[in-house]
Amino acid sequence: MYFADLHVHTNVSDCSMSAENILKKAKKSGITHIAFTDHDTTQCAFEHQRLAAEFGIQAIPAVEMSAYDYEGKRKVHILGYGYKTTEHIEAIGSETLRKRHENCLRQIHILNNIGYQVPVEEVQKMAGDCIYKQHILDYLLKTGQSKSLFGDIYRNIFKNGGPCDFDITYPNAAEVVEAIKKDGGKAVLAHPGQQKNFDIIPLLVQSGLDGIEWNHPSNKDEDKKKVEAYAREYGLFLTGGSDFHGQYENGGAGLGEYPAHGESICLFVNN
Repeated sequence: MYFADLHVHTNVSDCSMSAENILKKAKKSGITHIAFTDHDTTQCAFEHQRLAAEFGIQAIPAVEMSAYDYEGKRKVHILGYGYKTTEHIEAIGSETLRKRHENCLRQIHILNNIGYQVPVEEVQKMAGDCIYKQHILDYLLKTGQSKSLFGDIYRNIFKNGGPCDFDITYPNAAEVVEAIKKDGGKAVLAHPGQQKNFDIIPLLVQSGLDGIEWNHPSNKDEDKKKVEAYAREYGLFLTGGSDFHGQYENGGAGLGEYPAHGESICLFVNN
C-alpha cells in the first residue's frame, strides 16, 4: 500500500505542530509515506526521517525552497526530496531565512509603533530559528490583541497594502533546482496552480527539474491536466501533498487529504 503525503510542514518552520504530533495523526490516518518539507531549511530532516520510522512510516529528507522567476515576475516554490548532502541547499536557504527573519522583525517594529504590544523575545519563543508572520499573528491572538489568526489584522495590516504588507527578495528558481540536484536530491515544482508559473517549467527542466506537484489544495482540475501534459512532454514524475501547516494555514487541508500520485513512489526507491 502506498498512501503518501509529500508536502507537510512542522514547527521547525511555519506549522503549529511538531513532527511527532503530526506522525501520530499520520499513523491514525493510515499514511504509509511522508515528507516533511520545512521552508528553506534541512534542519531536523534526517532526525524526522528516523522518528517516522519509529511510527512505522517511511519518510524521506525533504525541503520546500522559496524562489522567484524574474523573467515571468512570479513566485516559484521548489520541493527537494531525497538529498544526500545539504551544503548547496543550506547555502541558499539560510540566506532566505535570514531575510525572512529580518522582515518579520521589521513587521514587529511597525506593529509596536502603531499601538500593539509585541515583544520580540516572546514571539521568538514560539518560533524556531526564524520568525514567520504566523508566529506574530498567533502571539496577537493568544494575548487577546486579535480575535482570530487570519482576521482583520491579517487582512488589513499584513495584506491588501497594509503597513506590514511587504516581502523579501528570493533566489532565482533555476539556481534553487541546481542546488537540490548538487546535493543529490530530486527537484519538484510545487503547486503550479497556486502561483500560475507553468511557463517556467521548460527552463527548470534545463536545470534538472525531476517532477511536478500534481495533487495540491490549490491545483484545480484544469491545473492537474496542465501538469500531466508537461510531465508527459518532459518526462517528469508526479507528486502531491496537503501542504499541511496545522492551525497556521487559513482554511488549510487536513493531513493526507491530498495524497501523492502513485508515480512518486520512485522517490523512496534506494532511500
